[in-house]
Amino acid sequence: MFRFFTLLCWFMPVSMFLVGTARGQSASNDQQSAYVALYYTPVAGLPPLAPSSDTSSHGSNSRLVLQGRYGQMTRGGDLWLKTMGLGVELPVGHWNLAGTMAFLSASCTPDWNDVHDCTGDIMLGASARRTFLSRPLGDAPAPVKGKRASRPQNDESFLVGFEGAAGFSPRQSEQALALSAGLPVALAFRNGDLRIVPFLTPGLGYGRLGHVIFEDEEFYGAHGAIMPMLGGGIGLEFGKSGVGANLGFQKVFKSNGGTTQLGVGMTWQGLTGSR
Repeated sequence: MFRFFTLLCWFMPVSMFLVGTARGQSASNDQQSAYVALYYTPVAGLPPLAPSSDTSSHGSNSRLVLQGRYGQMTRGGDLWLKTMGLGVELPVGHWNLAGTMAFLSASCTPDWNDVHDCTGDIMLGASARRTFLSRPLGDAPAPVKGKRASRPQNDESFLVGFEGAAGFSPRQSEQALALSAGLPVALAFRNGDLRIVPFLTPGLGYGRLGHVIFEDEEFYGAHGAIMPMLGGGIGLEFGKSGVGANLGFQKVFKSNGGTTQLGVGMTWQGLTGSR
């Protein structure tokens, strides 16, 4: 089942992109609602974070991680969105559990015809993520007899994880709800105290607007759909300072293209020199 989900998460973003490019179809009401709900919540409205090195190694000294993220995107050249969020992540067993509060600001030209798109609102989010696989690349140095093996100053590892997220925004009474599940894949490089983690996160997202009306409808109703997503970027961790930086992107695929959200993030988990 896990292998099937892995293949599905990798295959659907690629196939959706190829189909949308070839056919140039317009998005259905369900697709458009899902697309908006995902971007107007922290699920796709904030840049993704690099996966943790190995959540199975959490010790008793694991600490809260403070997160700050900023993202921006453009829709159709007439609408500009900016998102800012603060979050707290707590290691619990083999999982990292997080909560996020964010705000989306919007500006648009007079040509944009949906007033709800041009209005900012708060966003709330929660996530759970863990690392399933952390495999060293290359050969480890041979241990010295009578001495405890030490971690090499330069090492590489391959990471595979899971990340689930949920988000909500009132969105001026349209009630945006979003859920997602993704499989981050990363290569982690360590050079002294600096750790570099390029990553990609294919996934599936469900978005829903609970109170919306389209031009071809007479009454307000709810619309939603499952959409393929692809996130990625590069994460940096600066050793004992506990500071991390992140550059990332998030894209929700729909049949007629769509925008890509770009952003930056910072994390801090306190000084780690005493661990």
